[in-house]
This record gives sequence, structure tokens and C-alpha cells, in this order.
Amino acid sequence: MEGTRLLISDLDGTLLGDGEALERFAEWFLAHRTRMRLAYNTGRFYESVRDLVDFTPLPEPNVVIGGVGTEVRLFPGGDRVDGWPRCVGPWERSGVQSALAQVRELEPQPDEFQAEFKLSYYADDLACAFLVELRRRLAALGHAVEVVYSSNRDLDVLPAGVDKGSAAAFLASQVGLQPGQVIVAGDTGNDASMFTHGFRGIVVGNAQAELKSLASPDVYQSEADYADGVLEGLAHWLQRDPTLVADAH
Repeated sequence: MEGTRLLISDLDGTLLGDGEALERFAEWFLAHRTRMRLAYNTGRFYESVRDLVDFTPLPEPNVVIGGVGTEVRLFPGGDRVDGWPRCVGPWERSGVQSALAQVRELEPQPDEFQAEFKLSYYADDLACAFLVELRRRLAALGHAVEVVYSSNRDLDVLPAGVDKGSAAAFLASQVGLQPGQVIVAGDTGNDASMFTHGFRGIVVGNAQAELKSLASPDVYQSEADYADGVLEGLAHWLQRDPTLVADAH
């Protein structure tokens, strides 16, 4: 694995959003895939990602992290990677769902967005204080959960210890890579946890404020949007990598 790197990227709003930029990314990745592994880390589930790969220029990944970090599946076979999710505490989905049914600000998303380890809601413009109180209320009922809010609209409730960042860290450990060998890219709040594990980060130019506010030597803020922003960030990080010479332009 020496010299190998892993790119873990969000899809909607990151690689997806500009068709021509996606084609440029696909061309770049095809030229570099012998030295670069690829994983998609998305709120979508595996089947949706499979459709995107079949019908758009989106390159085939090695792995799909789906459902906001709740599943890790190999591509193209779809086999689940053993050992994930790793829940910190007990996950009582029905109990969490019953508790959240009493919160009038939350509207359940359609069934296609729900899963065994994921409860998803629409909730517009929630304040930080509301999210803090929601976590406190669930904890008081004995539920250990992650509450992930993004785009001022989408709220996901997941088992404690499970999110996009922890799933990315699990994948990196599974393939034997150190944090410095992993590059992550995203655009909204549900990507924020990917930037907390010592990976090299890319925030695309069209990102939401929750990621635009990140300031760290390990986070590159691209000026370009969507897949062009991912390419700009790759150029930034890979030119600093003596084991992987890449021209991302």
C-alpha cells in the first residue's frame, strides 16, 4: 500500500452539481486510479449510488459509505464490510423514533430515506440551542445517539459513534492507511465529522457556512465549486506529496 492514497468524497453538492466539472473529475481519476483508491461517503444508500455510476460520468468507487455513515459496502458487488456500524451504546430505534414523534419541529422524511441505523427528518432553520436540547432530551431518556444537522433542513439521528467521519476512519483502518494518506471532500454539515480525524480535507467553493467556517492546516478551502473544487483541493494536497505526483488541472 506504500504510495497509495484514498479519496473519500461526498456526492450531492460536492462531486455532483456541475456535469462538466464531473466529467473533468472522471477524466482525472481515470488517469490516476492505479495510485488512488476512491470511496463515496453520502447520505444516499448503495443502490442509489449504483444508479448514479451506471447513468452518469461518476467513476466506479472501491467502496460506498452510505446512509450518512451507517453502512460500508464494497463496489460493485455491494457486500457489506464486516464490523460496521460500531455503535458506542445500545441503539433502540423504535424508542428513539417514539421520542422524536413528540417533537413538532421534525417532519419524518419518506421511507426511502430511513434505515435500520438511521432516522431522518426535515426541519427548517433549527437553532443550535434547539439541537443541544434535543440531544439532552434523548440522553435523559437513555438514548445514546448522534444528531447530525445539515443544509438548515436535514436532520439525521444515528447510533452514538456512527457518522460519516467515524465510517471514513473505519475504512481507512481496514485498508491500512494512515490519516495523512486519506483526503476527504464535502460541502455540508453532515460532512463535518470527516474533518475531525486528521485527514487532509477539501471544502468545495459552494459549501454551506458550517464547512466554510472550518479553519485548520488540514483543511483546504477551494475557490472552485463542485467537482472542480475537489480537483483544486487534490492539486493542493498532492503537490505536497512526494510519493504521488499528480496534475489535477
